[in-house]
Amino acid sequence: MRAVRIEGPRQVATLDVQEPEATAGEVSVRVRAAAICATDRRLATQGTPTPRIPGHEVAGLLEDGTQVGVQPNVGCGRCASCALGLENRCPDHVDIGIQRDGGLAEWIVVPERHAVPLDGFPFDLAPSIEPLACCLHAVAMLELDLGDPAVVVGAGTLGVIGMWALQSAGARVAVVQRSEARRRLAAELGANAVLEPGADVEAALGSRPRAALVTVPSAEALSWALECVDVGGRVHAFAGIPGGAPIDANLVHYRHLRLVGSTGSTVADYRRARDMARSGSISLERLPSRSIALEEVPQILLDPHPDPRTLRFVARP
Repeated sequence: MRAVRIEGPRQVATLDVQEPEATAGEVSVRVRAAAICATDRRLATQGTPTPRIPGHEVAGLLEDGTQVGVQPNVGCGRCASCALGLENRCPDHVDIGIQRDGGLAEWIVVPERHAVPLDGFPFDLAPSIEPLACCLHAVAMLELDLGDPAVVVGAGTLGVIGMWALQSAGARVAVVQRSEARRRLAAELGANAVLEPGADVEAALGSRPRAALVTVPSAEALSWALECVDVGGRVHAFAGIPGGAPIDANLVHYRHLRLVGSTGSTVADYRRARDMARSGSISLERLPSRSIALEEVPQILLDPHPDPRTLRFVARP
């Protein structure tokens, strides 16, 4: 089969590889669409410990024709987190497209439980269910009340989807973004306010934010969010930060803040995201995207200056 494979740092190619075979408890999925995300770009740039097919935002067909989306965070099935259905918190989790081969290929093998029926949801939009599930998981941790002001730092794919997830929870959302093109895009996609760094969020929303979702890998952005939210506010560190981030504990201590974080989602989150997308309560078709062939993926993964107004690249094997 044809697949995109990372061989080393900045060594990415589309080539012929052996088709994977399902073992006990697994199913084979013929990939119909797989999206590229920032994690895939990072893996392509830095390389992987062993050659790896990336891609964790995937949809396709089972051998019996059932349409499925792939929830990529696979737990051990034995620990306390897995018993609670929190596979993304499993200390021994294995993520599809990261620790095991992913969906930027013609076929992928996944655990049967992680092949979630799409119930007719369009293939070209289905890969975006995965980042929506991650955002819904994160927003639930912020415990918002109806009408709460909130701020999202970053207007990439996850920033925009996170904005929609916050709004679906009843929040009024300002988006902070350096790029003017991305600020305009966030405004077009429904932000209640868009601001450049340093602007007055309180003035834009009418009060200080009760919550912040930080979607950019920046220590500066995380520190700013801790200063920006109101006393008693919540900040979600949604993006990992290379090398970590020093945090002023006094901000958290004296301002009674709650700093939380999460990575990935659960199968239950994925099903909820699918249902919200199917109902139209969150319209994933609004995400600016472009379809590409597998042969184009290596160039897109290694492009240091992607089009700021194209949030999604969806490969169609």
